[in-house]
Amino acid sequence: MAALEIDNVRKVFGSKTEVLKGINISIENGEFLILVGPSGCGKSTLMNSIAGLEDITDGRILIGGKDVSGSSPKDRDIAMVFQSYALYPSMNVRDNIAFGLEMRKVPKEDRLKEVDRVAKMLQIEHLLDRKPSQLSGGQRQRVAMGRALARKPKIYLFDEPLSNLDAKLRVEMRTEIKKLHQNLGTTIVYVTHDQIEAMTLADRIAVMKDGIVQQFGTPQEIYDEPANIFVAGFMGSPAMNFIPAPIQKEQDQLVAKVTTADGRTYSLPLGQRGAALKDYEGRQVILGVRPERISEVNITEVEREDVVVVRAKTEIVEPTGPDTLIHIDLNGVEVGCRVAPDSAVKAGEEMDFMVDLSKAVFFDSETEARI
Repeated sequence: MAALEIDNVRKVFGSKTEVLKGINISIENGEFLILVGPSGCGKSTLMNSIAGLEDITDGRILIGGKDVSGSSPKDRDIAMVFQSYALYPSMNVRDNIAFGLEMRKVPKEDRLKEVDRVAKMLQIEHLLDRKPSQLSGGQRQRVAMGRALARKPKIYLFDEPLSNLDAKLRVEMRTEIKKLHQNLGTTIVYVTHDQIEAMTLADRIAVMKDGIVQQFGTPQEIYDEPANIFVAGFMGSPAMNFIPAPIQKEQDQLVAKVTTADGRTYSLPLGQRGAALKDYEGRQVILGVRPERISEVNITEVEREDVVVVRAKTEIVEPTGPDTLIHIDLNGVEVGCRVAPDSAVKAGEEMDFMVDLSKAVFFDSETEARI
């Protein structure tokens, strides 16, 4: 395994289409990096550049401190797991896993030992004599992972490996990949558009949009302290609420004002955030609050200074099992709230909601950057 450094990498297709716009990312040995973002953000191009499948226009890519920017894929000592599995249909599972080792002239006895080791690790020993056409999607993905694991490269690259699987199998395979990383301590770069995969698997996440890394940090940093509205809205399910809110002064304290659909107005205290928002007095900002921070009233919490109880009419009620999502109207926008199922009321009824501002974030209405 090895550290990875991406130093000011640019990629231009043709003369004008700039797909990667000065990417800077650095991870240590054994870290799990996830590149996440919507389609067309440049994450797969960056992955292919790390693998050597795309030439970069400018910058450097270093693996284990060695500049591999001009090296061919075979000289980078990486292994890649593709979205499409890329298994050889005429070979059985055993031969598919061993193929890379055979190309590297590994002796047959050592190849067989390595195949047995990987098959045991992935629990596919009973599939070794089957052809890919006889396997389910999840089994094929395990074989593709096995072929990569048998290589023992410096870095593993996963290109949306779970996107072809059904929801239940995706969760199971996600757990297997997490377990694999914990057991092996390997350096992994993983591309996905699924923010749940990003949050659950990563040591560090690079959130990309339009060829630019919008934020690079740990999953918790990105969830709690998003750099801008794009990151805040992309990471988290359900998405963060964005409420346009005027900042006003009341009794020498700055507050954010919110009004329900039936005209009830509430003052949300800014507390220590007031200092950062002093230049916004008399202006409108975007208040960002996660749905789990707007919940049923908890009598042990309501006395806190950063908690306000808001009474509002429920517009939509969505039971999910462990939680119920309720939609209300604040300042003319739809706001999602997450409550316990036994606390939920029916659509059209009023309910008291506890708004916890301890994790609230504020964004500039024009730049959309976090204040």
